Amino acid sequence: MEQKKIRLLIIGITMQPAGTEKSFLSFASCLDYDRYDVTLLLAKKEGLFLPMIPKQIRVITMEEYADMFTMDGGNAMRVIWSSMVKRNPRVLLDIFPFALKIALRIGRRADQAMRMWCRLEKRFPDLPGEYDIALAYWGDKTMFYMLDHVCARRKIAWLHFDYMKPARDDSLYGPAFEACDSIVTVSRPIEASMRGHFPSLGDKIVCMENICDPRQIRELALRGDTFPDAFYEGTRILTVGRIAEQKGYDMAVAVLARLREEGYCVRWYIVGSGTEEDERALKLSAVERGVADALILLGNMANPYTYMRDCDIYVQPSRHEGKPIAVEEAKILYKPILVTDYLSAREQLEDGHLGAVCEISEDGIYRALKSMLDDPACCETYTGRLMQWSGGSTEAMAVFEGLVADLCAYI
Repeated sequence: MEQKKIRLLIIGITMQPAGTEKSFLSFASCLDYDRYDVTLLLAKKEGLFLPMIPKQIRVITMEEYADMFTMDGGNAMRVIWSSMVKRNPRVLLDIFPFALKIALRIGRRADQAMRMWCRLEKRFPDLPGEYDIALAYWGDKTMFYMLDHVCARRKIAWLHFDYMKPARDDSLYGPAFEACDSIVTVSRPIEASMRGHFPSLGDKIVCMENICDPRQIRELALRGDTFPDAFYEGTRILTVGRIAEQKGYDMAVAVLARLREEGYCVRWYIVGSGTEEDERALKLSAVERGVADALILLGNMANPYTYMRDCDIYVQPSRHEGKPIAVEEAKILYKPILVTDYLSAREQLEDGHLGAVCEISEDGIYRALKSMLDDPACCETYTGRLMQWSGGSTEAMAVFEGLVADLCAYI
């Protein structure tokens, strides 16, 4: 008798090029589709990664309230007005207390904004159908949506971020975590931090590292375009990640300016995009510091690996991170790496054995990067160690299969 497939719902937002989306694609490529009947729920069916979704996955959308999942600080009120208030003016009564607190600067703005979003999310329609397991793979908004609007026998929250940075509202997130059957983190330090902060959740928290396929990444690194300034003979520094305050690009601009003032021939390239406001601010900062010609914004791309292959140093100047996939990819391509000391940094680079870890500050990045530029032999040492490194395997799927087995035992 043929075994019934497990109905698996994965909840996302878009397929724009970013770390969570990359993580999902690697995860999806390892699923056993003879065992799982998989549905991917996206807020919007858009993004450069859309064609990479395995054909066995059914893709559905929540277009009616899609913009609510992609809104940011710059367009929040416009989105809330068009998506919610125009349909039902009574929504204004829901958001007034939170908007007032934001205007009066009562409490943390981010906490009030998330509370307001969660209040509005209660009005979203329920998702039709029933599932055995639901994964809120894209983080907090998808978790709150899953808990309120998805009918699934077991529900899993997936955290790609460090819960403590930036600080979040325990009174909002704590009950949500309690309502989940399991909480997946992507690094051991984040798992330990979560267990320490929420002792009552200890049995629910598991670590499943992001999956990276070294063979696929190295194959993609041989295809496509690379840096447009082919005849440039200076040092190419690369960062992959969206343009946002979290990623520390303002510090990168300041470091770039200091290095150029000291006569270093360097250019800093960024693969990724951000809001119009964030991109404009970054470009203006580069102009003001006199490095507009040396800060090259390459935009979003499905395959950044040709650029990663050809860069001289990969730098992750972030203020906080979960466990960035781009750093794992740079390791797979044997690049000299510099990262700031976010929570999982020392785990990723084995306490500095596989790359440099520096203080999260302009001075910290400047000193560490200057040291690498002054000591090419150090960079060669990192490259040599990475060639001996055996990471990047897909063993993490065993963690997921064990988690499913435990959950299905109660279905």
